[in-house]
Amino acid sequence: MAEIKQKRKFGMIDNLAYAAGDLGCNMSFALKGTMALFWTQVMGLSAWYSLLIIILQVWDAINDPLIGSMIDADKHQYKRNKFLQYIWVGSIGLIVGGACCFLPFPNAPVWAKIIIFMAGYIVWDAFYTVANVPYGSLLSLISDKEADRASLSAWRSVGSMVGNMLPMVILPFLIYNEDKSLNGPMVFVTALIMGVLGFICFQFMIKNTEIRVDTQNATTGEAFEKFNVVKAMTNFLKNRPAVGATLAAMGMFIGMQAATTAVSVTFQIYFQNP
Repeated sequence: MAEIKQKRKFGMIDNLAYAAGDLGCNMSFALKGTMALFWTQVMGLSAWYSLLIIILQVWDAINDPLIGSMIDADKHQYKRNKFLQYIWVGSIGLIVGGACCFLPFPNAPVWAKIIIFMAGYIVWDAFYTVANVPYGSLLSLISDKEADRASLSAWRSVGSMVGNMLPMVILPFLIYNEDKSLNGPMVFVTALIMGVLGFICFQFMIKNTEIRVDTQNATTGEAFEKFNVVKAMTNFLKNRPAVGATLAAMGMFIGMQAATTAVSVTFQIYFQNP
């Protein structure tokens, strides 16, 4: 009989690993505040940006429940864990997706800039969801004790706070020229660096996450309904509470992004100290 592997006792390494996951997410998400500056000041899409970002936020509202449903419907038995496997894939995709949002081609025609912006955002958004949705689901699998889960939630907040603060402090020193203008190529390089840092954080989390709650489906062997994208979207649109919550979240993120951009522009242009 095969020897059953002993589970590691819950401790600080679990808290640090889970905090590193949100730190990795925010290494990429923090760049979203720079997106408006890059695409208006460097790429010259001032007249188009507001319309495009609203369209993309609508897609963002659709993308999250859609990818979440696809992950939930995946019944494949992975070697490590389904959620950890998706996080690993997402962590690699965020390096590429984050950089794609800041491709510096200011001399490209307007139609090409619009395609680059929308394609880059969609790629980044998809991989961010692939990493972030299963990351949130891991909380219930690391431990079944309420005290442990409360500790993980608290440390996730620490990871999120550090992940938001570091880019806010460091980015302005890297992405602006001496004349206070935005350095397009440097923003692209910084996005790559942030993606790599996020990848390192995710790898630390994956390596040190211990799954203690049995996730084996009791109905293994039974036929599962094949995931249908159209049916999932139709069901979502018919679910009024889900649509309402999604619209509220979409409005909140648009407001947060607008406020962050307004602060950055104020310090850059009015105070001449980005």
